[in-house]
Parts: sequence; structure tokens; C-alpha cells
Amino acid sequence: MAALATQLPASAQTIDFETGEGFSRLGVYDTWEQSPFRTGAIASPERYVGITGNPDTSLNEELGIQPNPSAKVLAVQRSRFGSNTFGARIDLADTLHMTTATRYVHVMVLKPQGETADVMVIGLGKRRDWKEQSPETEQFWETSSTTLGDGAWTDLVFPISTNEYVDIHSLVLVPDLASPHLRQGDFVAYFDDIEINDNPKPRIMTSFYPVNFDADQKPTRTDRALNSVTIKATGEKTQTVSIDKTKVYNNQVETKTITARPGSTVNVKMSYTGNWMSGYAYVDWDNDGQFKPVIENNKPATGSELVSYTYLGGYNSLGKSQSSGNSVSNGYITCPSFKIPEDTPFGIYRMRLKVDWDSDDAGGNADPNNLIVSNGGAILDVLLNVHDEEVDISANQLNGDVLADDGTVLSEKRIPFGQTFKIKMEPAPDFTYTGAVITHGYNLDGPEYVRDNRQYRSITIPASSFDSETHEYSIPASYIDGEVRIEGLFTPGGDSGTMTEKITVTYKKDADGAFYQNGSEVGIGNGWAASEWVSAGQEPVVTIKSDRNNGFNTTNYNLGRDFKFTISVGSDYYITGYKISTSDGWGTTIVTEDNQTEVFSGAKELTVADLSTNSTWFTTADANLNSPMIDVYLMDANPVGIIQPTIDDACDIYSLDGCRVSRTGRGIYIIGGRKIVK
Repeated sequence: MAALATQLPASAQTIDFETGEGFSRLGVYDTWEQSPFRTGAIASPERYVGITGNPDTSLNEELGIQPNPSAKVLAVQRSRFGSNTFGARIDLADTLHMTTATRYVHVMVLKPQGETADVMVIGLGKRRDWKEQSPETEQFWETSSTTLGDGAWTDLVFPISTNEYVDIHSLVLVPDLASPHLRQGDFVAYFDDIEINDNPKPRIMTSFYPVNFDADQKPTRTDRALNSVTIKATGEKTQTVSIDKTKVYNNQVETKTITARPGSTVNVKMSYTGNWMSGYAYVDWDNDGQFKPVIENNKPATGSELVSYTYLGGYNSLGKSQSSGNSVSNGYITCPSFKIPEDTPFGIYRMRLKVDWDSDDAGGNADPNNLIVSNGGAILDVLLNVHDEEVDISANQLNGDVLADDGTVLSEKRIPFGQTFKIKMEPAPDFTYTGAVITHGYNLDGPEYVRDNRQYRSITIPASSFDSETHEYSIPASYIDGEVRIEGLFTPGGDSGTMTEKITVTYKKDADGAFYQNGSEVGIGNGWAASEWVSAGQEPVVTIKSDRNNGFNTTNYNLGRDFKFTISVGSDYYITGYKISTSDGWGTTIVTEDNQTEVFSGAKELTVADLSTNSTWFTTADANLNSPMIDVYLMDANPVGIIQPTIDDACDIYSLDGCRVSRTGRGIYIIGGRKIVK
């Protein structure tokens, strides 16, 4: 905790419940004038507050810190008989002199898990120039600008300000602003280490990669905005990341990954509306969940996680003197290039891009006179994939083989990074395949997330995505982004199935109009259906398509810009994915990859909205579109389970502990030929 604590200014006031410093008396307070705690209806209200042992001094192993090692803390019993602004009153040993300038009350707070309603701080005092004003006057009511951890010690920060010449004599800590009228009982909340200073930044890191404001903070200015960030590394494609301008903080680590090689040079350019701002780039090289700037001789030192900046204390990251921090030129902030260290291990790293004013703090400028939220700054987080020229690919399966398309076995094979790779399924005799699971990324046997950064993904590829004759599938280049491991899904059955079932897929959209299938109008309205007979043992795919330009269009609407599709399937099937494809008029097939293999387990309905963001097809000029097609992949929803069965009483039914049972109302499974009670 000490290593992560923020240095306090000289004017800070502290309240310590171990030493008894900073306060003169403890009690309770309720803003409701008819509260039983104010009328005397509750005897000895002081029993509801007191100093007690710290109920949680544990080490947060994931964060590597002990959030609150104090032996003694303040406890308050949240009473259901008080109002929602009932709390602990702390009379200050030293008067807090206020002005219109904003100050910050830091309070360590612990509430039982599930009790997550807002905490409030109320200030009691009077103006020095108003002799008639009561010292019990409520001068401010403030909720926290930071988020309470569920069942964990959290440093909450409360911004406070008043009129001029106000003296605060008491603080009231309200543990829970939820209405108490439905409560059947009380609970105890705990407070500790109160500090009043000029710093809005929490004193300890209780989450990875924190920002110095609410993560959902909306911009407060319209004259300044980050529009996009463009990143180019040596030997890589230029990548541009668009910004959601309704937020100050854009966390896009789940959707945006920048690629680079060790030793490569990286250039960052930010499109920015406004002036008098600077740009900063960070990389968490040690993956510890925070960005640590180390500046020596006006330049980032070796190992510094602030890797580039246009202005900091009069210099840029090349150590060159800058006349001003106005780094915006022709609508862009161009950061000095930086290198990925040659010895950087291959893997995933968090990268942060920031627009701010003269601040190396990755969470944003915390100066109360120049907060990042006030100065028009913004923060973007993405992932950085530092990769080798080639990656390992391997296969692991039973009852068949997953091979390269040339028939060679995938056994620690090396293939080029970022290029498509074709595989081939070869089932054992009397077996067929239902698809494959592709896991790709880094440290595939470790946790999927490290410090909130995804290390790998597992994608299920249905059999219908393979060529029906060659049994081949081209793994998209985006999946060849690290180690690749393939698990073939083989099942008994072969091609012996002869039973058939008719599967129907219904497509609906949110605008009326004519619909076409294979060039013929199939109806007027807001939906149509496609059906197909499939053999038992096969995984069906139902297709609806048109062989005329813009065949899914109506007179006044264009698919993907004006429509939302609902895809529903009859019978007991899962929707395991969908694929949308078309031709661009020159013989090039365009296929959506984003959702092709997404599994919707147990779902019977899927809403596909805003398709224009997922496919080149939906952003290509209308005149260039031909033969649009939608394939929906299905899978039998009940391959091994039977719900509410009707059975012969003579059948032997066993519970999971091996005992024979007769009641099967909860359903049974068929496992290894034996009926097992669920």
C-alpha cells in the first residue's frame, strides 16, 4: 500500500482511527429532522458507531497489495430506522477551511458484498462572515467520483467545494444511499484513513490500468475531441482506431490489437479537434496492470512505460526542447516514433494512447486546475501483440486427424504469422466430424486473461464451414496471431445416416417490402423462410440467397443500413453461427468473418443488428453488389439429453451415485448407453 500511495500535499488533513488523531468526537447524524436518531426515540445512538478491529487485512493476491493493513477502523451500523442519509459523524480536531476551490476527501470504505449503493460525504459547518449561521449547517453533499469495490476495501474520492469563507467542523460518512424502507435488518460498514487534500487520484490501485475519473465519464467540452488514432509499426499494416466521442475513456482491448515485432519502430498519430493539447503513448512492458513512467534527462529511460510524448515539462520524448505544449498541427498530434525493445518477449501487452496537457500520469492529469476531463483530453486502450515472424501450429484429437491441406501432420509445425492457413479433416473409419475448435494466441495452457488482457481465444468452426468434398477449411489470417492449437471434433457415424428431417430457418427484418430468393419474389411483408431437408448425422446449413443485384433490398431500404435481422430456427436445433457473403461485381467474393463461428448455445433466435460495421459488403457501393447470400449453421440441440421422458418401467435407471431410481421427472441423460438421472 505504501508503494502505491499518492504523495500528500502539505495542506492535507488526516484522520487516523488507530492513533485517534484528526478527530475530537464520534457520533451519528441523520439529515432527516424527524429521524429517531434526532428526536431521541432511539436511546444511546452512539452505540451505532465505534472503533473496532479491521475485519479484512488480507492481501489481494491478484493485485499484489494489501489494500488496508490498519489494525483499527471505524464501524457504523447502517440502521433501517434512519433515512438513507444516516451515517457516522466525525467532529474534526482541526477546522477545515474551505473556499470555492475544489478539494478531495479520500475515505477507505468496506461494505458487505452486495451492498453497493453509493456512499456520501456531508460537511457540517458555517460561514465565518455569517455570525447567525448555525455550525450544524449542511454545506455540501457529495457522492464518490470513484467506484466502490464489491466486498473489498476501496479508496473512494469525494470532490468537495463550498462558498467562500466556510469552516467545516464535522464530516458525516453516509454508508448507503439506498432507501431503507424495505430493509428487514441492518448491516455494518467500515471506514478508515480519511485524508483531505488537493489530489483527485485514488491513493491505491484497486483495479488494473486505472483512470483518474469515472470510467463512464462523458466529455465536458464540445470544442475539443479525440477522433481517431493511427498506429504504424515497421513491416505491419497501418491500423486506425476510431474513437467513441461520447466517452473520455475508450477501452477497446477486446476489439483492437496492434501488431509489431521486437526491434520495430512504432509511429502514433492522433486525429484531434481543438488546440493546445499534447499526445502520450504507454506500453505495460512487465504486464503488472499499471503504466510506470521513468524520465531521465528529459527522455524516457530504459524500461519506461511512457514510451513517447510530444510535450512534458518543456521537452518531447526525444529530449528536444519544445516552445509550447500546443502539439496539434493541421488537426493531428504526431508523437515521436519509439522502438519495441529487441529483447521484448513475444506476447500480449496493454497499450495506452492519451491526449492531455503536460502530464505523465497515465490515468490523466490529476491537477485540480487542469483535470483531463476539464481540459478536453481522452484516453484509448488497445492491445499490442509483439510477435515472431512464424508461429507454432499443432493439432490434438481422437478418432481422426487434422492435417495441413498437403496431407502432412500438424506437429509443432511453424507457419507465417498473420497469413491464412488451410487445414483438412481426415476422420477414422466409421467416424465423421462435426467441426474443430481453434485456440489461438499466447500461453494457451495458462489463464485466458492476465491483468484484464485477453491472451487467447477459442473459436468453434462448424463442419458446414469446411468444403464438403475436400473437407478443407482456411483458417483466417486474424487467427494466426500467436500459437495455434486445433482440436478436431470427431464422432461415430460416418455417412450411413439415411433418415431425413426438414429444417426451416425464418428471416425477419424491421421494414416491410418485397423479398427475393434466387431472383423470384417470395412475398411482401417483413419476413421470409428457407427450408432444407438434411440427413441424420449431418450438421445442416440452410441458405437464403438472391441472384439479382441488391436482392435483399426494397425500394426504400438497404440491408445493413436500415434493417435489423432476426434469424430464428424451427425444431430442436442450436444456431452455431452465420455467414454473409456476396460478389463485388468483379468476381471477388466478400465474406463476413466476425460472427461466422460464434456459438449461440441453446438459442433459438438471434438478432443481427448493425451489420454495416461487420462486413465490406455492407459498405460497398450498391451498384457493385451481386448475389447476396446468408448461411445459417445449425446443430442438434439434444444430442445426448432427454428432458421429461416417457419410459418403460422395466428400464433400469440409475442416479449419478449409482443407485437405481424410479422417479425421472427431472429428466435423464444417456451416457455410455446407460440412462442417468439428471
